[in-house]
Amino acid sequence: MGLFAGVSSVKAQVLREPVADFQKSDDGVLVAYPNPAKDFVIVKSKDSALKIKSITLYSIIGMQVAEYQLNSNSAEIRLDKLRPGKYLMKYTLSNNTQKVTQIVKQ
Repeated sequence: MGLFAGVSSVKAQVLREPVADFQKSDDGVLVAYPNPAKDFVIVKSKDSALKIKSITLYSIIGMQVAEYQLNSNSAEIRLDKLRPGKYLMKYTLSNNTQKVTQIVKQ
């Protein structure tokens, strides 16, 4: 019986982690959700003192596919014109921090 109890708890733990990853992309500075996304993704700065200046989306091969000038703490980014697949989202904050995170479009 002890062996089966151990296996159950491992399965529950393995199933819990991907669900959290499925909902949000969080690199410590910016949160983007839902991810994977269908028509839009919401981006929010985790530091209320910092605004998101701009967001640029690139295809996985590095071609720029969209650019948004925001100047706000959060925004909805439309993805409905993009093909399904993986995209790199480069963002610049008001303190000129630049980072890249990955978004999946369904």
